[in-house]
Amino acid sequence: MNQPSPSNSSFTPISRRTALKLLSVGTVGGLVGYSRFSKPQPTVFIRDTLTLPYRIDRPKTVVVVGAGLAGLACAYELSQRGFAVTLLEKSPNLGGKIASWKINVGEEEFMMEHGFHGFFPQYYNLKSLVRELEIADNFKSLEYYSLVFRTKDKYDPEVFRPSHSAFPWNIVDLAIASPNRLRWGINLTKPAHWQVFRAIAGFQIPKSFNRLDSISVADWAQKDFPQGLYDLYFLPFAKSSLNAPDTLSTGELLQFFHFYFFGNPEGLAFNGTKDDMGTSLVQPIANAIANNGGKIVTEATVSEIQCKDGKIDAIAYQQGDTHTNVPFWIERNPVLKDEKLEYYGAGDRV
Repeated sequence: MNQPSPSNSSFTPISRRTALKLLSVGTVGGLVGYSRFSKPQPTVFIRDTLTLPYRIDRPKTVVVVGAGLAGLACAYELSQRGFAVTLLEKSPNLGGKIASWKINVGEEEFMMEHGFHGFFPQYYNLKSLVRELEIADNFKSLEYYSLVFRTKDKYDPEVFRPSHSAFPWNIVDLAIASPNRLRWGINLTKPAHWQVFRAIAGFQIPKSFNRLDSISVADWAQKDFPQGLYDLYFLPFAKSSLNAPDTLSTGELLQFFHFYFFGNPEGLAFNGTKDDMGTSLVQPIANAIANNGGKIVTEATVSEIQCKDGKIDAIAYQQGDTHTNVPFWIERNPVLKDEKLEYYGAGDRV
């Protein structure tokens, strides 16, 4: 009778507790690795199942006041749907902050702009419009961009590159890449610095926004804020919005950082225009509006709003740099409350 031969293999028994520990470590490691290397994708908008007409079934007119990027996009979409659109712009140039205009220096003529403007990947509506107009080739990805500071002896140039990781790994990547990481001024023994980090990382809408909206960025940074962080990141990006730090809302700035960096793995990436922004983006939209039968009027000031049955029925405007009969007044804003300041709506002239 053949006896079974003993096996050469040996197994070390593992207790249930040890197995659970190994499983826990593996799970945590897997989640950390996934969050580090997996880039979450944005939620894709799904159209409502309710069927709505794309075009109007009878003639209608509409006036859009202001030909910045929002006004241009609005006028384009309405003209696509069959509305007879009139677009009014007070400036001689279309585009608002992304306007371009010709200047002459000596015998040369070239286009001038307000300054650098990058187009975030999160501009989903704009990207859709660009695809529809077939002008995607007018843009190029900026693989990196640099900030050079006046105080060269204090800070080295910061080079920003597109982020590919979700929070908090995007902050880790930023710290590793920054040549000024030791100059951020963070002192973890100060409770105020922990409060700053909590305000940044734990930003909630509308709770955080409402709490910080009445505080200017300059005032907020005076309260024991890490000076390096303010100089290197908050101050430059506050100025990039074309707002002064002593008037820009802290709620607005933190919301900006939340949407475009801390809370979004697509942060810090930019597309730029290959030519000036007027040629690359503004003019193609304006041409599309004109091709759809729309009318664009520049140097136009709204002088009268006519109402009928509680609704706006007509708008009158003046054109050119002439004396206007439009009355000027501003009212106190009761929403913003501050012990030291009162906020009034802004106007073009006093």
